[in-house]
Amino acid sequence: MIIFLRELAKNRKSFIIWTVVMVLLNLMMMSVYPTYADNAKKMQEMLENYPEGFVKAFGMGNLDLSQILHYFGVEAYLFITLLGSIYAMLLGSSILSKEESEKTIEFLLAKPVTRNTIVTAKGLCALFYIALFNAILVAVDYMLFEMFKKGDYSMNLFLLLSAAPFLLHMTFAAIGFVISVFIVKAKSVYPLSIGVVLGLYFLSIASAVSDKLENLKYLTPFEYVSASRLLTKERIEPVYLVIMLCVITLSVAATYVIYNKKNISV
Repeated sequence: MIIFLRELAKNRKSFIIWTVVMVLLNLMMMSVYPTYADNAKKMQEMLENYPEGFVKAFGMGNLDLSQILHYFGVEAYLFITLLGSIYAMLLGSSILSKEESEKTIEFLLAKPVTRNTIVTAKGLCALFYIALFNAILVAVDYMLFEMFKKGDYSMNLFLLLSAAPFLLHMTFAAIGFVISVFIVKAKSVYPLSIGVVLGLYFLSIASAVSDKLENLKYLTPFEYVSASRLLTKERIEPVYLVIMLCVITLSVAATYVIYNKKNISV
């Protein structure tokens, strides 16, 4: 419990910064919706003049942006998935590695705690902050929907668009968690984490734009929870759900196994 509380305190500042930034971005995006909805016809005509690749890349081809859920799926949802994944990846990848980087692991290992206890406490800290991060965004987005809506919307679809990013963030946090076992220098963790997230994001764009690269969608979790897919199918496809849950489970299990066997430099 002491390690868990210590981690909460150490990661509180970054959590607050990321959360405030995301809330402000969502507010900025959704505040434009009433104007967009009032000029929906002109906006649709403008959209038809966009390059086909651009429309496919952002999943706008099957969406009616005059509807608040569809507008949210194209605008605010992008920031929630992309920036939220970067935050989750950074949190997961640094939470173990920084102990060796900051030379505080010797203090922890001198205490009557096992390595499993350390991994569990840090993993729970990451889970707590990612869950709270998403819960705050869901609450804020619901208030923004009620403030700016032009008509009724499906609460089930709203909840689906709220749950999907949480699964995505947990996937990246779990990947970062296992990476943190191998990299002990914080300066190396950050560019690698951001690079992984951005690389997989651009991979999802490539799979959406090119039919030849369509099979690449199975390699990027961004494609599993794309707004256009969720809004048209009204669910997360079982194969994608299974893949994300397997990645999370295997990554966490691998972290426990490898961390217990590694030689920790003090």
